[in-house]
Amino acid sequence: MSSVPRKSKLQKTMEKYRPQVEQAILSGKVVDAIGILDKMPPPEKVREELCKPPFNITNRSFRVILVEDLGDYKVYIQVPGDKTEYDFFVWYAIFRGNRLDELKIPSHDDLGNMFIELKKLSPILDEYLVNATIRFIRDRMGINDIIRRYFASLPNELIHEVKKFLLTLKWVALQEDANYPPPENLGSLYTLSVYALLEIFGDLSVLRKIIRFGRARC
Repeated sequence: MSSVPRKSKLQKTMEKYRPQVEQAILSGKVVDAIGILDKMPPPEKVREELCKPPFNITNRSFRVILVEDLGDYKVYIQVPGDKTEYDFFVWYAIFRGNRLDELKIPSHDDLGNMFIELKKLSPILDEYLVNATIRFIRDRMGINDIIRRYFASLPNELIHEVKKFLLTLKWVALQEDANYPPPENLGSLYTLSVYALLEIFGDLSVLRKIIRFGRARC
């Protein structure tokens, strides 16, 4: 008899909230926050900024907030999350024309795979994507400055793919800063460390072994 694979916590969360999130998106009942946090605030200021309108993050009533719009690819946050009073879930949505084709909470594996696959698309991306990721998350450089500094010579379709990755990662990083703010915690630096390790090893399976080893030694 074959055993049924156990669902992960992330899978259970998506199953629980996806109908509500999808309904809000398709009905247009979302809060528009595009460009409000165009440049990421310092990690220690993230909670403060998310408490301001239109986020009002400590209002724990159910809401879906549109934070990034790349046309066929959008990023939403959903309140409430379940870790702290500042927590939220990050969703990305892919559209084909007017049809919602995919709606998902990105896992660290999803974003890690996006990073790995992007590096294969161009020598420029292979060389500079990790630098751009560090400057974007650690140094809070704006997305347009990132593109001008590292990727201005790339064709528009590749720039679009870079933006999809970085703007999704942005909200995952902000989520970490909101839940685990520095200086007591690492916040988004923990998220960023994944990409530094991926740059060294280039393989998610190796990365998982390192993370397990580190946890075992703590």
